[in-house]
Amino acid sequence: MENIVLITSIIDTPNLPLSYTNCRSVFDKAERFEQTKKTIESIRLKIPNSKILLIECSLLSDSERSYFLENTNYFLNIYDSKNENLIKRMYTPSKSMGEGTMTILALKFLFDNNIQFDNLFKISGRYWLNDNFKHELYNNTRSCIHKINNDPDNAFTCFYKLSKDFTILWLEYLGNSESEFLNCIGYEVIFANFLKDNDNTNLNIVKEKVGINGYVTVCGTFIDM
Repeated sequence: MENIVLITSIIDTPNLPLSYTNCRSVFDKAERFEQTKKTIESIRLKIPNSKILLIECSLLSDSERSYFLENTNYFLNIYDSKNENLIKRMYTPSKSMGEGTMTILALKFLFDNNIQFDNLFKISGRYWLNDNFKHELYNNTRSCIHKINNDPDNAFTCFYKLSKDFTILWLEYLGNSESEFLNCIGYEVIFANFLKDNDNTNLNIVKEKVGINGYVTVCGTFIDM
């Protein structure tokens, strides 16, 4: 099976508040860049037959740009578009608007360019797969997701896997979620609602540990899921 791994990333965060905190990130650009490199390295080690699509929104140095171009298969930088309306959507108080917009643009890129894949993995930049990650749980044609504390209204968005058919539905759903974005509804809630609104016969809610590490950007807390 052919896998696309989508990484959503902003390594240079603005000094602007989110709806739930005044601090977007306790990490600076250099630290976030190194963490995102670790994301890419872990994908290469843990997810075989994969191509990486990284979508970013930052003013990058030549060396940062070169690294992303050389170590991903597809690299999109919203900042380079000079589209002020798109860039502003990354920096509003609504975290779901930023990630939702990035995901919409990335998925449109895949379909507009007829890039073939069987599964879409999504991982947030600065998180990485560890030795607890079990690829065999995801090496199938099913959509595989994790619930947060077994809560049906909160689905984990730092990492998930969708079949191609479910990816198409996810893109359509996000395209109709502007009201939720504007009202700062949590992205985990939006994703959970999407899953509930669609046929779940080919959906696997994975109970095992995800096998992912990273740092909570607003406070620096280390997580092990």
